Amino acid sequence: MLQSFIKPHKRTHCMNNTIYSILLSLFFIATGICQTPDRATLHGTLVDAENGQPIPDVLVRADTEKLASVHPNREFEHATATTADGAFSLAIPNDPRTYYAFSLMALHPQYQAKRLRYEMSPGKSKYPLGKIALRRTLSLHGKVSGPKNVAGLVVNLRMHTKSADFFRAAAPIENAAKTDTTGNFHFTDLYPIEYTLTISQDGVIIAYMVSINPQKQTQIAVRLPKMKTLRGTVVDAQAQPIAGAQVYATRYAEIPHGHSARLATVQTNEAGNFQMQMLETEPRLLSLEISKQGYFSRIYEHVDIGKMPSMIPLEKGITIKGRVVLPRGLPSDAQFTVKVFPADGRMEPNLNPLALHKPLLSRSFPVTASAFSINGLFAEKYTLYVGGDGISATGIDVNAAANTEALFIIADQPVTTLQGQVLWADTEEPVPNAVVSRSWYPWELHPSDMSMTLDRFEVETDARGEFKFSNLTAARYQLYIRAVHAVFEGTPKRYQRRLIHKQVAIPVAGTTYRIYLGKQDGTSFAK
Repeated sequence: MLQSFIKPHKRTHCMNNTIYSILLSLFFIATGICQTPDRATLHGTLVDAENGQPIPDVLVRADTEKLASVHPNREFEHATATTADGAFSLAIPNDPRTYYAFSLMALHPQYQAKRLRYEMSPGKSKYPLGKIALRRTLSLHGKVSGPKNVAGLVVNLRMHTKSADFFRAAAPIENAAKTDTTGNFHFTDLYPIEYTLTISQDGVIIAYMVSINPQKQTQIAVRLPKMKTLRGTVVDAQAQPIAGAQVYATRYAEIPHGHSARLATVQTNEAGNFQMQMLETEPRLLSLEISKQGYFSRIYEHVDIGKMPSMIPLEKGITIKGRVVLPRGLPSDAQFTVKVFPADGRMEPNLNPLALHKPLLSRSFPVTASAFSINGLFAEKYTLYVGGDGISATGIDVNAAANTEALFIIADQPVTTLQGQVLWADTEEPVPNAVVSRSWYPWELHPSDMSMTLDRFEVETDARGEFKFSNLTAARYQLYIRAVHAVFEGTPKRYQRRLIHKQVAIPVAGTTYRIYLGKQDGTSFAK
């Protein structure tokens, strides 16, 4: 299965060059957009860090950072390319009342990407950046040897997670190649960072190296290690065999920023038996997971292959079925979602991204059917919430152990909006680009939600300082508002940015609120 998705590295390299050529051609469009007054000009030369020679056809992208924005711009919408002598000239907006800095990114297929940041000065319209040196990307040569056939093996490099932001933004997270008839493989366009290396055959990992750094290792030799065989039988509570159960063997990373790897996957036969070949691994780094739909998964940690039980039991889950009454007028292709929570779970709203009372399960169903079925539950008490786009969240308590009939849930209440306007307390002027976060309820979350995925509960105010959250269940909410206020100190060359923040309790949605920000709400911070 793995081989159908991975092509030889040489072909991948050609594809990267094609994508780069497309990106390079886009700068003509970008430079056409930038023909407006109040411009600053950036000019410089891109050179090779080793020999000082100019580099033509480098894609140079830049963007400005706004005074009134909490986060710097990362779109890099202004672009050009270096000429034959490595030179570039690029125009960006230059209004000192709006912008205070710019970032520049240099990209080329054979060189490591580089990102620079510069402060902008009021009244200055030309920024000579001089020579900007780029280092070439790195290569890695390797050879695989061992008792197996070493031709056509898939070699994969995966970047460690501790890499710098601009490396991760510019470099492919994963690289793949295949061995030739003598076991040789070759990678190009790598960065001076650490990678995890795996070698697989027919979807089974047969070699694993914790860390490879192409800056320190230009050539490596891999001797294929021993493989071990694990056998077993998966049964239910009555010791009857379970066919079609999936068995996964996983090797954990042994260093903080490394990567785990799924060593092998097999499926049980009609007699519930399985047999899998796996890479010899220390028990502390090996886990085994057995799962099948309708049953509770079983996970073994710190697996010693020679000491695994021959019989592996799985417990069958309980299924809850029901029907719902939904609001009229929903699109025919819409879905409703049923989310399952513990019966004693708190349903209070929260602004803290770390305090996530997430559902145990979440399943979506078409509104045209109105019926649902949730399986894989223990014989316990739960709270179920029905919701979705245009559907106000409705909860019901259920005892899975005693639930013998289909549930009937009426969830036809209309949704509402929460909207308002943010104003400065001293001038009553609107506050544009303020970040307004609202609290969320557990029924709005998904089991996989993390703090980084909660930006859907956040909007920015428009030019009139107005904001709006739609598709809400009628309930109370809290708002957390953050705005950047640029305070000029008498001269256009001196100003202070202040982060103004305020938390507001909203008793009920459906009303437009006017919210004032003042100095008493703010704390200063450095640029």
